[in-house]
Amino acid sequence: MFFMKKLIKQANEMYTKRRYRIIEMIAVKGFFLPLMIVFLIGCSRKDTDAGRNTAYEKSTLPTEQKTGFEDIKSLNEDAFAWLYIPGTDINCPILQDSEGDDSFYKSHNEYKEPDENGAIHIEAANLNDMCDFNEVIYGSSPKDGTGFAQLNNFLDKEYFDEHEYVHVYMEDNSLIYYIIAAYTRDDTKLLAQYDFTYASGCMEFINEIYRKGDDSKIIRDGCETGLKPEHFLITLTTDSTDEPGKQMVVIGCLMGDVAGKIDREVDYGDEDDINIQAE
Repeated sequence: MFFMKKLIKQANEMYTKRRYRIIEMIAVKGFFLPLMIVFLIGCSRKDTDAGRNTAYEKSTLPTEQKTGFEDIKSLNEDAFAWLYIPGTDINCPILQDSEGDDSFYKSHNEYKEPDENGAIHIEAANLNDMCDFNEVIYGSSPKDGTGFAQLNNFLDKEYFDEHEYVHVYMEDNSLIYYIIAAYTRDDTKLLAQYDFTYASGCMEFINEIYRKGDDSKIIRDGCETGLKPEHFLITLTTDSTDEPGKQMVVIGCLMGDVAGKIDREVDYGDEDDINIQAE
């Protein structure tokens, strides 16, 4: 009997610790698959469709540069990707301090110059290949509306409905995230509060997203359920302008991976974690 239980446990672990190369859609609708195909084509062939503005074509960096990302990376190796949200002014490089100093880009811009507004960045605890369950991207909310200030607009339902996608461009890949939620939360670090290396930590954050009781929380229609530890999320976070002392978060789920490189193993830990369910 003991041997059989051990065999079943090993089989469950082999099943749950597999590699995920196909991105599951959290909103299963008839139009979703063709929509994804359209965006994948547009993302990989940005030079053929002027209607789909990309960060490369709408760079806020000097116009003499061929692309914002290529040139900022030549000036600062800490730049590993470019972030663009269509219909907003959020169009900028994403950085990660090579020395592991998570505070550096809170007080320095993308050129490593002292700047009280800082730069858009991730912390050392996140992988810069975008393969973590939750890539947490930080930015400030200056009064002039730059940085991540416009994230606060996502608490307006009409604005939220009109802005659906986040594009992330890398040297060898282009990613598209579908914005599924926006809300304010306590100003605690997500990467310290949840252990995303285990499925249990991923589920705890998923439960936070779906938890009811916050009247200002917006969940996109069709995305009220379905998130799993096997998904890949992006969380954009900044200071809340409506609720001082809290943070604003905008969360997206990966729906397009042009190069097919976004991949990871999901660790369900011990036998009890295998049966994790959403609240």
